Amino acid sequence: MRLDFSLDTHGTCVGQLRDELLPLVELAGTWEFPYDIYLILRVLPESYDRKTFRRFDSKDHVLYLDISIIYEQYQRMSKNEQREALGMYLYDYMSESVAKYKQHADKQTQNQLLTRLKNWMHENNWLDGKINRARKLLAQDTGLYEVSQQLQMPLEEIEYILLRMHDYELTEPHPDNIAAEKAPPYPL
Repeated sequence: MRLDFSLDTHGTCVGQLRDELLPLVELAGTWEFPYDIYLILRVLPESYDRKTFRRFDSKDHVLYLDISIIYEQYQRMSKNEQREALGMYLYDYMSESVAKYKQHADKQTQNQLLTRLKNWMHENNWLDGKINRARKLLAQDTGLYEVSQQLQMPLEEIEYILLRMHDYELTEPHPDNIAAEKAPPYPL
């Protein structure tokens, strides 16, 4: 099967995260599945009001997933937060989409694909990653320094997670996004 990710983004870490998905793309090339899946990740201002949608091309046996992400939301998230938020969204939307086209892949084949996808995402911190583990530890009153050491994350990010857990919302772009914005742009 062919799995492919394209981008329409700037000012967030989603371009860098797409690069982290390249090993998954390569691995998916060894999987058996009756059709290919092409995803485009669009990080756009909320004012564009662009909706996520899917389309199945029966002639070419390709499922197209056009995923819209709200720029303002992601700009206030760290790279790790973006990875986990995007991971949950990708997995849920892909599960929903694959199930919708059951005439092209039976339930067992669908489950096999989704299990492989989920396993890869867990192993690579895209699902239930460091952010989620940090939240769980902080909720158990584990100290900031201890969480930082245990998860090998900067203390500043652990403090940020704790603040967010207590409804503190950043109004400025997260420093990870400022650094990503200075990187060369990703082509469409």
